[in-house]
Amino acid sequence: MALLIATPDRDAHELARHIQYRDPEIDLRIWPEMGDTSEIAFVLAWKPPDELFRQLPNLQAVSSLGAGVDALIDRADIPARVDIGRLAGPRLAANMAAYLVAMVVGDWKGLAGFVEDQKNLRWNPWAPESPPAVGLLGMGQMGQHSAAAFAELGFRLHGFSRSGKGPASVEMHSGQKGLAEIARVSDYLVNLLPLTDGTRGILDRALFSKMKQGSTLINVGRGEHLVEQDLLDALKVERPGCAMLDVFRQEPLPGDHPFWTHPDILITPHCASITLTVEAAELAVESYRRVLAGKTPLGMVDRERGY
Repeated sequence: MALLIATPDRDAHELARHIQYRDPEIDLRIWPEMGDTSEIAFVLAWKPPDELFRQLPNLQAVSSLGAGVDALIDRADIPARVDIGRLAGPRLAANMAAYLVAMVVGDWKGLAGFVEDQKNLRWNPWAPESPPAVGLLGMGQMGQHSAAAFAELGFRLHGFSRSGKGPASVEMHSGQKGLAEIARVSDYLVNLLPLTDGTRGILDRALFSKMKQGSTLINVGRGEHLVEQDLLDALKVERPGCAMLDVFRQEPLPGDHPFWTHPDILITPHCASITLTVEAAELAVESYRRVLAGKTPLGMVDRERGY
């Protein structure tokens, strides 16, 4: 049973080297050098080429090389019999939590102001009052790790999920009323939702109108969660007052996009949490061995739910 790495937009040779180091007996191939495609049963994929999976008659499982599976769920060339999984290890979730804590705490503590004070030789002692309220849309692995990190700092936490279930440290919400309520109470509203038909465009005019004036929107989910023009309109009335965006509908973000020069938008280049090669290799080998043994891959996805 061969394992294929299909990542057209990134060099997979380093990942392959780490996989082979952990298990030299794996028949490992890197797209487009696939050899006998009938031997390929497991694929590690990130933005795989169109119609790739129709070429693999004995495919058993496909695994995303990250937490997102939206690029795989709706592909017509992946048969229903083929399991879809993901490689989302603890380091990936920890990196997301670190990014979010850095963004929120840096803004809440006004660190940018101290940079300006230093430039102007200005001594201006200042500290914020009580911690702000952080709302987390999505309480999966990423959301739970982030909630734990914020809880350690004493932040007031709200969460939103389809089931309404979450950690004891988080006041949970669900449904349309819950979505409106978490927007109303959050000083920082963070989107960590998976991209599904039900969440596409969820960051829209209706949601922004419920947010606190001067609050902050943080999107680390997917670019398609955000209705871009609605955000630009909402920033004019400071609901939200600013936005921190790590994901976009088109990546890299085009140079003429209005987000680049907007004074109330902070851009990071889809780097909030990047899959580390060493961790990905470890998880890939484990997932491959599971499939080889007739089990489901790691991070098995429910196609009906979309995550």
